[in-house]
Amino acid sequence: MAADPPRRWRRRLGALLLSLAVSMALAEIVVRAWVGVPMAERLPILMMRANAHRVWQMVPGLEHYTYQHPVHVNALGLRGPEVGEKRPHELRVLVLGDSLVYGQGVADDETLPVALEAALARRAPQRPWSVVNSGHRAYDTVQEVALLEELGPTIRPDAAVLCWYWNDLHERDIAQTFQRLEGKGELAFDTGNRVEGLDRLRWYGWQLLRHSALFMWLHDVKGAMVEPLEREYVENGLRRLARHLERFRAACTELRCTPYFVVVPDSSALRGPGEAQSISEAAAGVARARGLPVIELLPALVPLYGESGELPILPYDGHYVPEANRAMGEHLAERLLALGLGAGDE
Repeated sequence: MAADPPRRWRRRLGALLLSLAVSMALAEIVVRAWVGVPMAERLPILMMRANAHRVWQMVPGLEHYTYQHPVHVNALGLRGPEVGEKRPHELRVLVLGDSLVYGQGVADDETLPVALEAALARRAPQRPWSVVNSGHRAYDTVQEVALLEELGPTIRPDAAVLCWYWNDLHERDIAQTFQRLEGKGELAFDTGNRVEGLDRLRWYGWQLLRHSALFMWLHDVKGAMVEPLEREYVENGLRRLARHLERFRAACTELRCTPYFVVVPDSSALRGPGEAQSISEAAAGVARARGLPVIELLPALVPLYGESGELPILPYDGHYVPEANRAMGEHLAERLLALGLGAGDE
């Protein structure tokens, strides 16, 4: 006797669901082997508060985690050790930038500024060096220059290194964003809330999804599906950059420190020219036209890519791995010294 229709459909549905589950499990295994395992996040995450000069800042003295790595935030609201008075004959470098300078996804001793300090100390041991990491996640050029103006008199750098990444072309409405944050106290950077109650449950729900390499890969693929920037948008962004660099130079003159413009490459440039690299080269041209020494860090990463054939970035994140930060720190130290940093200051 033939099976009744409801039972037959239940069997077909069960077979379909089983097939789908097996396919997704296999896809998960393949993506984990191909791209890597997603990094787990943990609480507390980065907390910020409104800042009238640069929209927001990290909360001073409040430690947090970047994935599994603890982050020490000093009394100035910057990542790293406390910034004290200069030692005799010390040369101090202030590194300005976004999350690539801050060190998203790496430990305190694996950031680009830490690598730069170690390389300078090794290459020019006759003077004590200190490198201050002022990187903030999602900062753009105008916020970085504002930080220099605000904290420069306290830090007293001998050199200010402005690290520029091609997405700095995008700028937010400073006044509108500050108005939205003002008076709300301390908020989590990633969520815009205090990660309490229902917001905390939502955060844990997102973490469950993030455990899946397949989900994260699909999320990244969707995020990469963007149209090229319009020429007029790029040109307007470069004109804004020119104004910010004039302000940067003026701030350095006021502080009596030497300005440098450093281009941090998009990892895609290691595979060949593209939109990001084209914009980066145009930004370097803007800086040179204003008399700023320009250092490009792409050459530092070429050997790493050549050895492994893999981009030296964190999986499902895009920020550079510690080895890449060390390579860029070495290259940056070499170029800074070649350009005369510290020469004649004995």
